Amino acid sequence: MGEGVALYRIVIVDDASRFVDYMKEIILKCNINMEDITFEEFYSGEEFVAQLNMLSNCDLLILDMQMKKMDGHATARKFRERFPHSVLVFCSGVSHPTDESFKVTPFRYLLKDYTEQVMIMEMNAIIRQMQSIVKAPVIMGRNHDSFISLASDDIMYIENSKAGSIIHLCRDRISDFKYQVNTKRKLADLYKELKDCHFEYAHNSYLVNLKYVTKLFSQGYIQLKDGTELNVSRSKMQNFRNALTALLSKKYDY
Repeated sequence: MGEGVALYRIVIVDDASRFVDYMKEIILKCNINMEDITFEEFYSGEEFVAQLNMLSNCDLLILDMQMKKMDGHATARKFRERFPHSVLVFCSGVSHPTDESFKVTPFRYLLKDYTEQVMIMEMNAIIRQMQSIVKAPVIMGRNHDSFISLASDDIMYIENSKAGSIIHLCRDRISDFKYQVNTKRKLADLYKELKDCHFEYAHNSYLVNLKYVTKLFSQGYIQLKDGTELNVSRSKMQNFRNALTALLSKKYDY
């Protein structure tokens, strides 16, 4: 590996060490630099789940469906609780996708008896998907004792708090967390990361995802997709209106 920090962490979970090595070989034959990858290997679902909260990130999980004790479905459910947006790929020697498989939103379902040519073709598509997701900002939050990584579209608005910020989620995208998600990061810091994802100050106390604004009232408040109403301060109104108009123009510009 090079001296710099690798761009992508790829985790492979399979109880057959030979297949783990084979997957690494396939990945290194794809359109990605070896120096950009950190590999993590686990040989059972239990081992992986035990270390899950220790992983700061996981951009791609390649997961065997048929393992002793904890199988792929059970392992994937735990993985999705920790990393809801990372790329998940199932692998199997004989099994085929089921309704349960799709509940954890896998990107691909690979059969182990694919030819090397087919496996490389599939893996190149997987790598491209991973790279596209990694480029998007991810905000880490905490819900009681659980950490969650949030894509910008998971967030409806962010409110200032003494301890940092309170993140209010879009329930259509994330329904598992019934309580607020907190982060120690301040609004100004979050704005720098999210301003290119259509977030704008409506007030010094909160940032709003413009994608979820359904109405802007002349009286100085907005309504969000879930019915939440928030004030827009006079000092922020013009910038907020301009940003919302620009987003709508882009949305309907055919």
